[in-house]
Amino acid sequence: MVKEFDLGSAKDAQTWFADHVTLDGEAYTLDQDQAAAVLDRHKNTLVTARAGSGKTRVIVAKVAYLVAVERISLREIAIFMFNRTAAAEVNERIARVEVDGCQLPEISEGIKSPSLSFPPQVASTFHKFALDVVKMTGLKPEIIDEAIHDRLVRAQLKKAVVKARAKFSPTDYSDLLKLTNSFIARAGQKFCGEDDLMRLKTEVEMYSTRHADEETYQTRIKIHQLALMTYFGYLEQLRLPRIDFNLLMQKAIEVLEAAGNGQIFPELRHKFQNLQYIMVDEYQDFSYLFYAIIRTLRTICPPAHLFAVGDDWQAINRFAGSDVDYFLNFEKYFPEDFQNIPLLTNYRSDRAIVENANDYMLKHYSPEAKRAVPFSRKNGKICRKKLAKIKFDKTDILEDGLGDGRYQRILLSEIRRANKFTELSEDPAKAILPAAKLLKVCTKIIQQNRKKSVMLLHRHNFTSVAGVDLVVFERALRNLSIQEGIMTRGDFDRQIRMMTMHKSKGLEADVVILLELDQAQVLSSHPFATMFELFDDNLETEKADQHRLLYVALTRARHKLYILSNDQEFVA
Repeated sequence: MVKEFDLGSAKDAQTWFADHVTLDGEAYTLDQDQAAAVLDRHKNTLVTARAGSGKTRVIVAKVAYLVAVERISLREIAIFMFNRTAAAEVNERIARVEVDGCQLPEISEGIKSPSLSFPPQVASTFHKFALDVVKMTGLKPEIIDEAIHDRLVRAQLKKAVVKARAKFSPTDYSDLLKLTNSFIARAGQKFCGEDDLMRLKTEVEMYSTRHADEETYQTRIKIHQLALMTYFGYLEQLRLPRIDFNLLMQKAIEVLEAAGNGQIFPELRHKFQNLQYIMVDEYQDFSYLFYAIIRTLRTICPPAHLFAVGDDWQAINRFAGSDVDYFLNFEKYFPEDFQNIPLLTNYRSDRAIVENANDYMLKHYSPEAKRAVPFSRKNGKICRKKLAKIKFDKTDILEDGLGDGRYQRILLSEIRRANKFTELSEDPAKAILPAAKLLKVCTKIIQQNRKKSVMLLHRHNFTSVAGVDLVVFERALRNLSIQEGIMTRGDFDRQIRMMTMHKSKGLEADVVILLELDQAQVLSSHPFATMFELFDDNLETEKADQHRLLYVALTRARHKLYILSNDQEFVA
């Protein structure tokens, strides 16, 4: 049986974890900052965990400490993760952690308790939690999938355009659809409930009136009105049990409020009234609905501690409704007995990579912030390459004298395969020259690192060259790597990944290549950046989003970072 322990300091906690806690048989060690976070007993704790600082390790360690030392049951802990994969990983780790040879579920519930699932379901997503809450009322909501959501939005937007007698070119209509989807995602977070819908309608009307005499705003006014009509039409198609995730969250909040007020749902109150700890991962991606879930949940369990972990430098999901203000002003939302604990040691990347990311963020984003500290003693490598200086014979499409013709030919082949050839100019070989140079550089880098994992990141799903999106570029890179004998298809698929910077969050690789890291690609103002003032869109928030996104990209590499640019001066 696990002994009684009294840990009075972070150093005590470090010693206790090293001596008594294991994961898969290995000692579960913590650094001083991690141990301080685990030991913290404030009512509201924000852990600022920089990239690679081990936030998941801290969450699991906190659970182990609470169960083994504080004698808190796993049933008295709720952990909110931001996707199912992360929740499953945390639950699996909790199941595998041992304290003096005893698993945490055994300590918490008794040996082989038949009442506790295995692995224990301590962590879940906000959406899964909301679904379970709503189901406890007897309702059986049917959550629409992305395909149905997309179909509903398209149908309602088409009706709105017809009703308004508006006309758009195919390109403009595609932009309108993207903007409408963003409007709906964000409106579902910020304006929820019937009263809020009327407030949303009023704000759009006020926006239209305010800018009615400004010629440059006429298109924006039309987009606001069409998006609003589409949103109202979309909501009319959703009636219980049919529901989307935002409506599910709203319903769960209503249920929790009723249970917290003691009106109805006594079984819900009984289930949650003994919660002692509420933990939130990726707190920088918090939103109004998530905040409302925590706030209403606490009406049922007022004494519960909040332990939030995240990194404001990695807040990149504002377009989907997240609001970094919950992180930056944590004490405003959770003022009672709050504390902010930094995790600054980066265990992922070598020194040069950590310091480069530090320099970028302190210069462009938050000059007063504390620098992340590299744990690695290796210097690592950052290589900046100007694409204009790459040796390349643009006439080599036939002669292949420099071996450059193969890069052009394989790109042209993949462009044809993707039915994008009509997007090129009259001289296709010349048109794709920048992409061919990029392909040549990437092929050489992969050849030099053929035994390493490599991640290629771009700001967008497309490059600056017409007809060459990331799918076309990756296919060309794969086929060329195979033809040149650099690696087999299986090795390429295992070792090489290509994606946007947004999708790279939470991932890492030995080698990271940043494609076309140009001012025009990553830091220029988007035409729609200030489209929705009612969601606090402005040039300042857009610029902050861009810097944080670039920070995410700069911190994915473990050992080598290649920055490829067309600019005279490098962005980062």
